[in-house]
Amino acid sequence: MKNNLFLFTTLLIISISLLSCKQKGCQPFYEYDEIEWYNFKRNLDSIPPDLQNNKFLVDVFQGQTFLKIKDVDKLVNLSSNDFNKSTISTLKNDKLNKLFCFDENQSINGFMTACIPFYNDILVFKKENKIVGIAKICFKCEQSTFTESDINTDAFGAKDEFKKLKNILYSK
Repeated sequence: MKNNLFLFTTLLIISISLLSCKQKGCQPFYEYDEIEWYNFKRNLDSIPPDLQNNKFLVDVFQGQTFLKIKDVDKLVNLSSNDFNKSTISTLKNDKLNKLFCFDENQSINGFMTACIPFYNDILVFKKENKIVGIAKICFKCEQSTFTESDINTDAFGAKDEFKKLKNILYSK
């Protein structure tokens, strides 16, 4: 009888503990309703000679600009001669939401590659026409930077997320 009571009490405590532990799930990097996508028209791995004197573009490719949301006024300097600009279809938001989030229940640490990133792709996250974040992506090196997110973005890419993102962005 004592064993049954002990077993019942133990199971009850464990059940209550498990039920009271709420898993946060996937926390989004940004709350957004629109994403603008700027991608460089030429697929490059390094600064070509014809652009080496363009300090602004060199800074964009090397990740020295768009470090803060206030840098968005520089978006107008992304020439239509060099960059394609488009708005990502909201039909892709469900897939993108699964990528642009941090899941603390999956303990994946960030990683670095030996490659020097060349950021050809820039994503501008907006909520009600207000910019809430910027992501710079280098698909070749599988590196990214996210501006001013309150959520840990360091592990982005650890689960083939760069491949998934590239498929989402470049599919019709």
